[in-house]
Amino acid sequence: MKKALSVLLTVLLLSAMLAPAALAGTASGSGSFTALCFNVAGLPSFGYLTGGETTSVVANQGTIGRFVEAGQYDIFATQEDFGYHDNLVSFLKSYPYQTQHHGGVPYGDGTNIFTRNMPMYNETHTVWDQLYGIADDGADQFSQKGITYCCIEVQPGIYIDFYDIHADAYGDEGSVTARRDNFRQLAEMINARTIDRPVIVTGDFNAFLFNDSSALKETLVDGAGLKDAWVEVCNGGNYDDCSAYLSEYGTGWTGKWGVWDSVERFMYKDGGGVTLECTAFEYIWVKTDAGKDVSDHAAASAAFSYSGTMTTPDDASFEKSGSGSTFMEVFRRIVTFFKALFMGLSNIDKVIAYFKK
Repeated sequence: MKKALSVLLTVLLLSAMLAPAALAGTASGSGSFTALCFNVAGLPSFGYLTGGETTSVVANQGTIGRFVEAGQYDIFATQEDFGYHDNLVSFLKSYPYQTQHHGGVPYGDGTNIFTRNMPMYNETHTVWDQLYGIADDGADQFSQKGITYCCIEVQPGIYIDFYDIHADAYGDEGSVTARRDNFRQLAEMINARTIDRPVIVTGDFNAFLFNDSSALKETLVDGAGLKDAWVEVCNGGNYDDCSAYLSEYGTGWTGKWGVWDSVERFMYKDGGGVTLECTAFEYIWVKTDAGKDVSDHAAASAAFSYSGTMTTPDDASFEKSGSGSTFMEVFRRIVTFFKALFMGLSNIDKVIAYFKK
């Protein structure tokens, strides 16, 4: 009797240990989707209120929202989506899946992700370890710039790890050092994943692959195994030579801005038994009816195809995005406010000099 009971307990124990693996499944499939990355320039526009500017940030968010809705991009990723978020999303009628918005400056990071028919899970917002600039050199320290991550289910059982970033801005020594560390932090996050899946990284990198000091290629292409969509589609996959573009547009950054090898990018790689390929890429300048740019950035548009078989964990490992705790969000904003206030008072001379410009 004791022996039979011992055998039964052993069987039950082994069944419990194997249960998670048994719940895991495999999914095979192929398909394609489109994606748009856009720094929507949603920073406060005091100049418009005083007549110093001829464009309205509020109106521009409407133009951007209508553009995205009309384009029916499957995935839409933003940067600088701060205080005018509600104006933007009011036009995104076809985008039921959205990451949690964390507010304007100084509370939010401005990075948000929207999808039309692809559920998103396991959303996280990570602030960069290093940011540089108080009231100058991009004033990056007055926002929560960093990485918004989520796992996107492009079709049932096929998942992609998706990262939307906004790197430290400007070309001064402190900003370049911070940006190099941003890419280091991102690469470590990608390489530390415990589940292998395809990866897409998009956002405002504030860096170029060619003729740049931010170690973008060294850190993310060589260090994290990512491909760059512009290089693959527009430069024949050549990461070492861009002479055709240099001869046509020159060596200055203004010749690149929104034209070629610009700061808005898509980077990607295969994973988990699924291959991922960028099939189209272009920069798009979105304009008002009067012909004015709605942002100081171009949008980056990309198309992807995928195929393969993926082993996926059970549903218990996924948590739907966009449903964060209200209490924790209020608490985070209170802490962020006092941090920003302390930083501003500690650097009051820089703040005063900024507003005197």
